[in-house]
Amino acid sequence: MSLLFQAILMAFLAWMCKTGAPMWSKWSLGMGAPLVAGLLNGIIMGNISYGLEMGGTIMLVYIGVTVIGGTVASDVTLGGYIGVTASMLAGADPSVGITVAATLGVLGSLISPVEKTLNTIWVAKARKYAEAGNLKGVAYMNTIAPLLWGFLIYFIPGFIIIYFGSSALDSILAVIPPQISTGLSCVGHILPALGLGMLMNLLFKGSMVPFFIFGFVATAYLGLGTMPVALIGAGFAIMHFMYTSKKEAE
Repeated sequence: MSLLFQAILMAFLAWMCKTGAPMWSKWSLGMGAPLVAGLLNGIIMGNISYGLEMGGTIMLVYIGVTVIGGTVASDVTLGGYIGVTASMLAGADPSVGITVAATLGVLGSLISPVEKTLNTIWVAKARKYAEAGNLKGVAYMNTIAPLLWGFLIYFIPGFIIIYFGSSALDSILAVIPPQISTGLSCVGHILPALGLGMLMNLLFKGSMVPFFIFGFVATAYLGLGTMPVALIGAGFAIMHFMYTSKKEAE
């Protein structure tokens, strides 16, 4: 698969996920998750292990981030699709690539308000269509028209970063002193811990302490792998939800 086609495909996926395209609007949130983006990156770019490693790690970085009032702390979709692809093409170590993806995520959070502001143009036009009784026009302004700004804001920059930026990133990484590379790698390892810390700060309540202790013991002392602990945790979560829901209903 040529680099041109790969760049077009990855930029297209980022564009569709960011705009919640009508063709998969109900799936756009899941498609934009870094883990899904990493898997698709790996399949398209031919390195599934690298894509999953970076996608899963980026997911950990932002696992404790909550969106309040429409504010975007970081654009995980751009970091997952564009950042992972550029890092993979540049041959960057996953720990270094995470810092690249996080940087793109911050830039994406600055772009998102611009898109929302520009989309108000379609709101005014949709109002005029509604006053005229043109339902098709209203639907068009709410589904198809917003894709235009998404194409200009996400697809074109994403394509440029992947197609032209990967070689530039490769050249930059080649001349970076080892001390700085080591520092970037350390930051890449710290970011997932920071994300888990944010999640713990959000969820660590009195009733959750026993589950945390059990998970720690199961991993550190019993030697259980990630999948068994995750399945047991899912079972505990379901039981906890059913118990608390029943208690609130009473």
